[in-house]
Amino acid sequence: MLFVNVENKISMSKFLKIGLIGLIGLSLSFFGCGKNEKHLLKIGKITEIKEGKTVENSDYGLSLHVENINDSRCPKKADCFWEGTASVTFQLITKKGEYKFTLDTHSPPNFINDTVIEGIKYQLKDVLPYPDSGRKQSKKTIKILADKN
Repeated sequence: MLFVNVENKISMSKFLKIGLIGLIGLSLSFFGCGKNEKHLLKIGKITEIKEGKTVENSDYGLSLHVENINDSRCPKKADCFWEGTASVTFQLITKKGEYKFTLDTHSPPNFINDTVIEGIKYQLKDVLPYPDSGRKQSKKTIKILADKN
């Protein structure tokens, strides 16, 4: 005689469902859903930030947001009397307060390309893509170096 344990079939079915739900949850947390992704501000390394985006560093308790990019650099293949500059306005939020600052792609004495706030030096390294006459520009990406001062 063959006996089938109905209780074990239900347990196996529940087990498979729970496993499938767990696998879906794990893959969503691993790959992210896109909109709520947090980007890391690396200390001691160059970080890329897209225009309008925010990066965070939980170890230092800070958040850096790219508020505005003003790019007046002379486009490629264009004749300009001055090469121009790109300036980026940031909003920095730390445990101690909020700071707004602007950095330029040119260096001192006429422009400021770095600043120190609460022991961290922020230095603008680049704004990409470089302007190109005759081509529609995509959203800008900035490269910034944040390092302990």
